[in-house]
Amino acid sequence: MAPFVGHRTTVKPRWVDHNGHMGIRSYTPVFDKGVIAFYRHIGLTRANLLDRGTTIFALQECHWYRREVMLDDPLEVTVQMLDLDHNKLVTFATIRQTRDGYDVAMTELIEIHIDLATRRAAPFATHVRARLDAVMAEHAGLPRPAVAGQGVGIRRSA
Repeated sequence: MAPFVGHRTTVKPRWVDHNGHMGIRSYTPVFDKGVIAFYRHIGLTRANLLDRGTTIFALQECHWYRREVMLDDPLEVTVQMLDLDHNKLVTFATIRQTRDGYDVAMTELIEIHIDLATRRAAPFATHVRARLDAVMAEHAGLPRPAVAGQGVGIRRSA
């Protein structure tokens, strides 16, 4: 079993900064493409959410940058679900340089399900939660990234 492969690309000229490597502001859009593909895979599409009058909001995101990448380096974004409760989910995405096989950067993201009418947190619909539970069960067997939980997490009452 492996994390979901959400996006493949190469470092574009517009992403290269004055230091000659992929600039820090270019990572978030690459992560977004991977996470959005993962959400489509698990059924959390914008259309599906809006049809029910809901959406998801980011609560917190934490990035770790490990190694630089240069123009035209091949990249792959993998995504794994780390945690889930009645209205929140935590994902962990990794950008990997695939030619030489090293991790470039990681991001951990916690998002919350929102009812658009009230602009308040709302539980996931039963069928959505069932799909999320199934994916969580699949991903539970994956190794937990060493830095996971250092930046974000779901607070649980005792």
